[in-house]
Amino acid sequence: MVNTQELPSILQSTSNIVFVLKADIFSIEGIVEQIRDAGKLSFIHFDLIDGIGKDKLGVAYMAEKIGIDGIVTTKSSIITEGKKHGLMTVQRLFVFDSVSLDNGIKITKASQPDAIEVLPGMVCSRIMKRIRDEVDVPVIAGGLMVDLNDLEAALGSGAIGISSSSKELWKWQDANA
Repeated sequence: MVNTQELPSILQSTSNIVFVLKADIFSIEGIVEQIRDAGKLSFIHFDLIDGIGKDKLGVAYMAEKIGIDGIVTTKSSIITEGKKHGLMTVQRLFVFDSVSLDNGIKITKASQPDAIEVLPGMVCSRIMKRIRDEVDVPVIAGGLMVDLNDLEAALGSGAIGISSSSKELWKWQDANA
């Protein structure tokens, strides 16, 4: 996950997907263009983009005018709309107790995203079996993923990857490329 100030660092890494956390209507087009020029896919955290409506037209604008590759959101309706526009979709789930896990699984079944991002990522090792028993969706561990131990635990639990703003983890991927 990257903020605009960190964009040059991630663009120089071997990471092939960039989750953009914060941007606004004035900067998003240039950010996506830089990501595309670097040969990477742009996933925009839709809920955190300032100045763009959090509705169907906002999704259409991001897909058709900005040319994003994917969308990350907590909202099922945005996942549905993103799919209509051919975007890859990531449903963001905050899991802090069994009720939120149950709700997250229910939401995932209803919205059918391409992947889910579980936050905080460190809970993946505890809940992955339950997720796998209920849904067949790739899991990304996100939130508070700060070092190699977090990365190894997430991947060891069955997550397909992590999302992290830790430059140390971006460099790990480069070192192992």
